[in-house]
Amino acid sequence: MKTAFMWVVVLAVIIIGGYWYVEKSKSLDSTTMQESDMGSYAYACEGGVEFSMSPSSDVSTVKVTPGANATFGETTLASTQSTAGARFEGGGIVFVGAGEEVQLTTGGRTMVCNPKPSTDMAPWNWGDAGEGGGSVKQDTSLIVSESIVGKWQSTTDAKSVREFKADGTIIEWYDNKQVSSGLWVAYTKANAPKMVAFPIDESSVYLQLTEKGTQADTLDFKITKLTPESLELIYMTRGGALTYKHIQ
Repeated sequence: MKTAFMWVVVLAVIIIGGYWYVEKSKSLDSTTMQESDMGSYAYACEGGVEFSMSPSSDVSTVKVTPGANATFGETTLASTQSTAGARFEGGGIVFVGAGEEVQLTTGGRTMVCNPKPSTDMAPWNWGDAGEGGGSVKQDTSLIVSESIVGKWQSTTDAKSVREFKADGTIIEWYDNKQVSSGLWVAYTKANAPKMVAFPIDESSVYLQLTEKGTQADTLDFKITKLTPESLELIYMTRGGALTYKHIQ
């Protein structure tokens, strides 16, 4: 009888222990999945470029995976401080999300990307004051500053070229000869230079050029269009419009 009783106790311990182990394993697996699997979100960009984004559990990093027409490799980007939205950088790639739209900069090219329609999950929303959600306010002047870098050729005078450099300097070229240089800055009403004397729209982005040399002057423009291919400016004090195409 004692032997039989002992076997019953041992069997009960095994059953209870096994049940606890299975349930604990399920709990751990579930917790681990919740902490690590935030899903993958697909985007389609200008020019037919596609990629997917996978955020970490605490959204301190995002992994971007190339899709159709992408020229970058799979890269993990780290969160950085920014007033332009949720910003991540790494491996020469800059990812900025505001609302459901994102901007991806790679290889000197900035693309606007939107979520690809999915029946399985809703788009990831980074928060945007314009939509009434989230606490991050999109700084459009910073986005413009990142997108305008490069050489822009006048569409009305092919000899005239303006080169915007990432360090905030600008060079004026005419017939392949440098005619002036200076500084440039993009701004909105919130961070406008003190010397601006004209009314500033809340929703517009402006460009100020402080040129030196033979054409020394301070010029202010409203940016009415900026895409990877085209730039349109309106003189704020003199009137008239300038149009450019991106050449480098």
